[in-house]
Amino acid sequence: MNTIRILSVSFFLLLLPTTLLAEGITQEQGKAILEELKAIKKELREIRKNGLASKAKPKGRPTTAQNVATLGSPILGDLKAPLTLIEFTDYECPFCKRFYKNAMQKLKKEYIDTGKLRLVVRDFPLPFHKNARPAANAAHCAGEQDKFWPMHDALYEGNKMNAEDIKNHATKIGLKLSPFQSCLDSKRYKKHIDNDIKEAQIAGIRGTPAFILGKTTDNLVSGEFISGTRDFNFYKSRIDKLLE
Repeated sequence: MNTIRILSVSFFLLLLPTTLLAEGITQEQGKAILEELKAIKKELREIRKNGLASKAKPKGRPTTAQNVATLGSPILGDLKAPLTLIEFTDYECPFCKRFYKNAMQKLKKEYIDTGKLRLVVRDFPLPFHKNARPAANAAHCAGEQDKFWPMHDALYEGNKMNAEDIKNHATKIGLKLSPFQSCLDSKRYKKHIDNDIKEAQIAGIRGTPAFILGKTTDNLVSGEFISGTRDFNFYKSRIDKLLE
């Protein structure tokens, strides 16, 4: 609003002919205009100052991540695969869904199913996605019946994920509904999800999806940090280089 006001007043003053400024205004009006100009100059100085300060604050995205844990998280693929791709995901995030549809299925066929890569999923539900945390809890609750990945896939393949949708997914993938609902109601995996969020933030993750690609270890993985979803060929190029 201040910027708009400054530009509006400045433009108006530029349009005033010199004769009007010299003869068509009273002394009081002239003083008022001068005071307004002084205020505008002050505001412009503040805008420039704040603008320069704001440009200096943000830090670039990290290019690597160190010692990101895998134990206790769902793993797809051979546990002894030479490479690990850790994904921090949000089930309500459209970009995570894009990764699932455009890249994950091809990665599964070419690298995960062939024993070259394992995928580790960790949670990073964003606070403005109201269904993301309940969906993450639902996936882990399904995991108690060895159905994490079917629930994971159902959440990304569906268009909604409210309580009724999650119940429908559970029925479709063959879960026993009573223990599943009990797990949901207790929010059993809250601490697990909170820990994932904390570790994601330590690693420099601010949005989803985010990935760490590195060599497999017993637990902690260090490697390239990948922010945002990319096409299959991007991941392929990185994976092939590490496999060499």
